[in-house]
Amino acid sequence: MQRSIQSGRIVAWAQANGLLWSPYPDERWFRGWEPYDTIAPPGLYLNAVTRNTPHGPYVLAEPWYAPDLSVEPLGRAVFAYAAHPSLMRRAAMRVGEFFLTRVVYLESPPPPKVTIGEALWDAHVETFAASGAEAAAAFPPRLRALLAGWGFQGHLEIRPGGLLLYMAGLEPVAEHYQRLMGIVREVLHAATGGR
Repeated sequence: MQRSIQSGRIVAWAQANGLLWSPYPDERWFRGWEPYDTIAPPGLYLNAVTRNTPHGPYVLAEPWYAPDLSVEPLGRAVFAYAAHPSLMRRAAMRVGEFFLTRVVYLESPPPPKVTIGEALWDAHVETFAASGAEAAAAFPPRLRALLAGWGFQGHLEIRPGGLLLYMAGLEPVAEHYQRLMGIVREVLHAATGGR
């Protein structure tokens, strides 16, 4: 019952803001982002909200970490995806350990853990990329400063053509969808240098 109430609020928020909503979105689109570098893949994706932009969509969705919809997952979250052709690097970062943190790598090896040479970042952030230079380019100084200023907790994966963001503490409720839509826009702007 609670999930249906929250879904109703999410769809009302989406419609009021001219966004597209799908309670059971096309799984193929989300599976195309997998495997994630630092996040375990969920069983399902629910309540997708899409904002189309000239450079590509922003998509918010709830990852469902339970065998099926009849079982309540251990935790609830919202993912944000943003497509942008200016993103050319691949790197992932994580601050904190969460129920969705990937700990098993069956289909691909884990990416190497690296440092980028910035003391504050390297002391607080676990960074994964082919090299420290690749990670530093994927997470430019403007983006690092933005995340540090927020005291960011969560996961961020940058890859050619887009990014995936999980911010700890945000749940699948309309207010958090609204907040995350603004956050992903700011993160993308900082990652692309405003392009």
